[in-house]
Amino acid sequence: MQSKKRLCQLVLAGIAMLGTCGMASLTEAADAGMHVDQVGYLTGYEKVAMVTDSGDTDFSVVDAKTGKVVYTGKLSAAKADPMSEETLRRADFTGLKTPGTYKLKVGNRESYDFAIGDNVYAVPAVQTWRSYTLTRSGTPIDDAGITGLKVKNGHAQDKEAKVYFTDKLNKKGDKVDVTGGWYDAGDYGKYTTTAGIAAAELLLAYEAHPDHFTKGQLLFPKGIKYDKNLPDALNEVKYEFDFMKKMMRKDGSTFHKVSGAQWPGFDKSPDTDTQERFLYSTCSASTAMYGASLAIGGRVYKDFDPAYAKSLLKDADKVWGYLAKTKESVYRVDEGQESGSGPYNDTNDIQERLWMAAEMFRTTGDKKYEEYLKANKAEFTKAPGFFTWDNTLALAQFAYAMSKNADAGLQTEVKKVYLDYADMIAGKIAKDGFGCALSKEEYTWASTKNAMTQGDMLLMAYQLEPKQAYVEGALSQIHYMFGRNSLDKSFLTGAGSNPPEHPHNRIHESTGAYIPGLLVGGPNAVSGGDPDQTKYLESGHIPTAKSYLDVLSSWSTNEYAIDYTGTAAYALAWFAKPEALTASQIKLTRDFPVVAK
Repeated sequence: MQSKKRLCQLVLAGIAMLGTCGMASLTEAADAGMHVDQVGYLTGYEKVAMVTDSGDTDFSVVDAKTGKVVYTGKLSAAKADPMSEETLRRADFTGLKTPGTYKLKVGNRESYDFAIGDNVYAVPAVQTWRSYTLTRSGTPIDDAGITGLKVKNGHAQDKEAKVYFTDKLNKKGDKVDVTGGWYDAGDYGKYTTTAGIAAAELLLAYEAHPDHFTKGQLLFPKGIKYDKNLPDALNEVKYEFDFMKKMMRKDGSTFHKVSGAQWPGFDKSPDTDTQERFLYSTCSASTAMYGASLAIGGRVYKDFDPAYAKSLLKDADKVWGYLAKTKESVYRVDEGQESGSGPYNDTNDIQERLWMAAEMFRTTGDKKYEEYLKANKAEFTKAPGFFTWDNTLALAQFAYAMSKNADAGLQTEVKKVYLDYADMIAGKIAKDGFGCALSKEEYTWASTKNAMTQGDMLLMAYQLEPKQAYVEGALSQIHYMFGRNSLDKSFLTGAGSNPPEHPHNRIHESTGAYIPGLLVGGPNAVSGGDPDQTKYLESGHIPTAKSYLDVLSSWSTNEYAIDYTGTAAYALAWFAKPEALTASQIKLTRDFPVVAK
């Protein structure tokens, strides 16, 4: 059993590695080992907390303001959890359905506050979707009254980004306008790979529950231009599409990324990082992902703007034409292209081609796309893993399973392999001490995204076969994200009592504006992620589920990315009903000081 003192030592050991970056502050739980969802629990669903075993067998839930006991119960039998190396008991208070704010008590221990209500995820849902707005490049942002973020015009020099290489379409030094879009992560690179999958995640979230999205929902800050005829969420994705279109080349391929040649310092804001920007690489996998997102956009925007939807599908046809002519995977490598940006080096594009084909078939019904899927049936009907930027097979299978007029035999086969995987995820959740979908080998870089992706896949499975276990399993991943884990740490910035204090984020460090709604990577038990994480893992025995550092310099555990956040956006949008929230409701009530200054 990890004592409160020992937990503090583990985290502070990592904080000490910051060196000249400064000291991070540590927010402790009222008592260690009281693991709750710090945001809250939905009224009509399972409500469970985990308690590190202390020999007590009773628990109570008390009103957070008055201390009055409102619910009592018996803890489950103690059971060892291998990932955290804790012995846990479960406190099940599903029977408590009265909205309010509460604490869990066991003996003389008490938890962080948590809410119970019909719409407890409304605020973090808006903050998560709104985080994309606040990471826009190429537009003025003045978020007065909420985050305080003020950016004049991030990377205006992207209007004349220089091509880094020479091929049959471009010469080195050609200037291309690639303004706009979202910054990928804690750096200022913009990548077609994550742009494509993140845009798709958001559109699929909209498609699952269009009634959960409204105009005015995201409280766009001053300086943001948008189409008043669209729900805010679709305005946001459109901004990314406008950028990706600029990354498309004459033959339907795409540039892989745009960034500077060096990593900018943490003192550089989007509008003071004035280094020259370059267009690097071409990659057929990222091109196919762009094409898949276009296909989804073609059906989502159709009811709002038929002409725009048609233009998206026209571009998708161009992408498919390129892929049809380009039989082998392409990932161009030029010396120096990774000196100031990440690689996203996918050298096997078959899953991404399948995804695009399946989305195009779902949107258009054109049998040529189904014929492609049939021609690659051996790959298409493999057991999926959770989808990610370098393997989108599961998204391909979901798209085809949802398609009308599909070949009945193939569709049945595809549904089976997808639902078999969903059942496997549900089984992992049932066995894990914290109800987390992660197996040991999945506590890697972006483990929180890995867990949330599996939760999203359960929600997609529910659309194919409505099992309550799928919905509850997805909620378990939200509970994990919001602090029902062995670290009592919320992995979404600004959410809960103990969110990331020092995310690896240049916008925060350079401007002082802490952006809520960003999903950080979380525990990474594979040594070599970054120097601080590696040293931490080598400092002694660190349980797999605790291999996380809330420090600025741990990019392998404490950085966000747009595709990470997309997994949270999907899940939260599923459960959050739209409310007319005000600026004061989504504004944070505490400050998160920078480290680098």
